Amino acid sequence: MNILPAVLLNGISNTARYICKIPRERNAFSHIQRNPTDHKFSFRTYSRWNEPDDPNDCDKRATNHVKAKYKHLIKVLKEDAEKREMLNIRKSKERKESAKGGKKSSMLLRRLRGKGTKQIKQGRIADRNIIFVAGLGSIGMGASREILKKGPKNLLIFGRSIKPKAMEELKRINKKANIKFYKYDVTLPLEASRELLHKVFEEYKKIDLLINGAGLLDEHQIAKTVDVNFKGTVNTTTAIMDFWDKRRGGPGGVIANLCSASAFNPIYQLPVYSASKAAVLSFTISLAKLAPLTGVTAFSFNPGITQNPLKNKCNSWLNVEPCVGKLLLIHPTQTTKQAGKSLVEVLEANRNGVIWKVDQGRLEAVKWLGQRYWDSGI
Repeated sequence: MNILPAVLLNGISNTARYICKIPRERNAFSHIQRNPTDHKFSFRTYSRWNEPDDPNDCDKRATNHVKAKYKHLIKVLKEDAEKREMLNIRKSKERKESAKGGKKSSMLLRRLRGKGTKQIKQGRIADRNIIFVAGLGSIGMGASREILKKGPKNLLIFGRSIKPKAMEELKRINKKANIKFYKYDVTLPLEASRELLHKVFEEYKKIDLLINGAGLLDEHQIAKTVDVNFKGTVNTTTAIMDFWDKRRGGPGGVIANLCSASAFNPIYQLPVYSASKAAVLSFTISLAKLAPLTGVTAFSFNPGITQNPLKNKCNSWLNVEPCVGKLLLIHPTQTTKQAGKSLVEVLEANRNGVIWKVDQGRLEAVKWLGQRYWDSGI
């Protein structure tokens, strides 16, 4: 059979479609699969499912990833639903027993809260002076909204560039609170942090809480990622100790460092980001151990994957995973509002040295799993 005229006339794709419809007796391509519903004609179905993925085709790779993980995700969701159902049953029993005045309700409460946890004391944000080092995007904006609902006296936002629309929205949330923006670059030397904080303390006399929330996710800018995520946190903390350290006559204070769940469960395609957050976590643990000496308590807040449109554009170290942003957002995420509410709970609790993790809106204290080889005992 001469197919050259058909190729020239119809093109390759149409010719292939024509060949596949030739009856088996005349078809030289008998190995092509037939449609089981039609015994007279043979139809070929073309698929690239078994071919290797194009590393730049992020949409196709994301789809394949979802299909591969579909069964696992269903299992996880079912387990979560069962846990929620059991928790609701226990809570309903607790309410009934508390109404009767029984002792079992207090025991159930302890179990639900976990061993060793303390009740959250309310009012640690209201009428306080707070410094929040963060750009008003994603988690920073969500957390600022929730903090203002608790009625702080002054919320001072330190950032690289002012966002007028975001500032106007925050002022509408709480018209009584004083919300002020200060231009601040965490990558500058330590002296720049000291100069800015000196002006702030001259104006407000007292600062109760420092939230270090500046962050950068860019594996192509290694030095800047380390400077923003780690060096900036160290510089701001060191500068404020001049005013807080009780050895210098300071009143003490509270530091909340925003890290990431990747600090103790690294995203290996983002090793620089994960390592910089792990450094902040280690720094925070040391600050908490020094609290009896300095009077400054510290704890870390570690969000899991949080909804952020910029994550689609993030890149991986040495381009080991070109589609890392799209693949990250396939996993179950949490909203910025959920992360912000959890941060407020953590601030109200003010538990020195605790490693807080919030993932999919669930807040819990993480036990440090690293083996303790030695204690300096100084």
